[in-house]
Amino acid sequence: MRPVDIAIVVVYLAAVVAVGIACRGRERSVDAYFTGHGMFHGSLGTLLVGLSIAATFFSGISLVIYISSVYSSGIQIGVGLLALPIAWVVLRYWFLPRYLADPWHQPYDIIEQRMGRTVRVVLSGMFILLRIGWMGVLIYAPALVIMGTANLGNEWLWPIVLGIGLSSTAYTVIGGIRGVILTDAIQFVVIAGGMLFIGLFLFFKLDLSTAEMVREMSAEGRLEWLNFSFDPTVTFTFWTVIFGMGISNIGSYLSDQMALQRYLAAESPAAAIRSFTINIVGAILIVTSLIVIGLLLWLWYRHHPDPDLPEKADLVISYFISKELPLGVSGLLIAAIMAATMSSMTSGINALAGAVTNDWVARLGKPRSRESLFKIGRTVSLILGIFSTIMAGFVDRLGSLLMGSQIVLGLFLGPMLACMCLAVVGGKFRTVETVSGLAAGLIAGGAVVLSPAVGLWVCPAGFLVSLLLPIGLRALRSTSTH
Repeated sequence: MRPVDIAIVVVYLAAVVAVGIACRGRERSVDAYFTGHGMFHGSLGTLLVGLSIAATFFSGISLVIYISSVYSSGIQIGVGLLALPIAWVVLRYWFLPRYLADPWHQPYDIIEQRMGRTVRVVLSGMFILLRIGWMGVLIYAPALVIMGTANLGNEWLWPIVLGIGLSSTAYTVIGGIRGVILTDAIQFVVIAGGMLFIGLFLFFKLDLSTAEMVREMSAEGRLEWLNFSFDPTVTFTFWTVIFGMGISNIGSYLSDQMALQRYLAAESPAAAIRSFTINIVGAILIVTSLIVIGLLLWLWYRHHPDPDLPEKADLVISYFISKELPLGVSGLLIAAIMAATMSSMTSGINALAGAVTNDWVARLGKPRSRESLFKIGRTVSLILGIFSTIMAGFVDRLGSLLMGSQIVLGLFLGPMLACMCLAVVGGKFRTVETVSGLAAGLIAGGAVVLSPAVGLWVCPAGFLVSLLLPIGLRALRSTSTH
């Protein structure tokens, strides 16, 4: 990597850490540290929360997944764009008005009030397992992309992993949710700017008119995006993307503490809804830009054959950045990949520490003041950040990043989504009924992992089983009592 690019990356890392620390709040309570408790006011606060949600769920893995999938298979993954408006309708008109009707202090307070402490602890444990496993891959995968972009050998894996992980941990521990949301918003702008540059660079460098591009891609089937096959072993069908990725997206927005924290940080339910709308618009723009980049990359290497081009599609974008972009730009784009990774990691650290502190320490240990829990929360944030960073250095490739991430996410998100839906509806379920549903959902998702079906079906399977089993058990109980 050239000195100018190195300087850009170093300055960017230092600036993000400085901003995250400078934007820390003065609050000393556990609620302010983990949820902000309505501290983001006005139009600017709404915008910051919305951009933070978008940045949180678009990690460096997401950038690689979308670009590599389109590059290798065409735009069938683009059907997932249809799932985003569906998620908006569900959250806007059903979930958020009900979830925010009560003044919760922490994301899973609703679970304890309506389903009991045991269910809260179990659900929080699933969230902790989900995000700890996810965070290791979160740092590792983009580190490989950065190494490929900078033409670095394997000996650079640990320095890059430590650089991303420890810098993210530093300002998360000090700044809390306030620092995380503010830096997330900034990093979303960096991500969007980086992807816009790559797209425009490819578009204007290709010696083809728009009509020629469309004609060539159509002739090769790259623009065929609706495959209505019911074969569960086919990766990109209309059904796998809509139901698989769609339910996974809704699960992230509805049951994941990283999202729930941000709804509670908004000043009012109406502001939270506006923030979520901003997130959906931002997510649609980013996904669209990644799809375009994947298509243009395919065109580029069709017209500029390269014998050294990596066979693995996940590495093509890093190869292109390192080989084709001018001095200084590579550093900016590495910074964009880091931005995508750091925004997700900081959110993950803060949400995980919140789950450990508020759902486990506060519920299973001796009674503690909220100021005491605040100090514990900071310590837990530090430990989790360091642990996740070290774990990333030992993560091996999971084959396709898409399938690996969907399996890890879907296995837990499906049951978690079902539990949150039951809590919001407010039905009277016994602890054993709900916990049995969660356990059965995990088993159902695991069965899909072991079957020939693609990983995108893991989340829907777990969701349906975890939702229907408690409802069925309650119905049997009601019938037996009459």
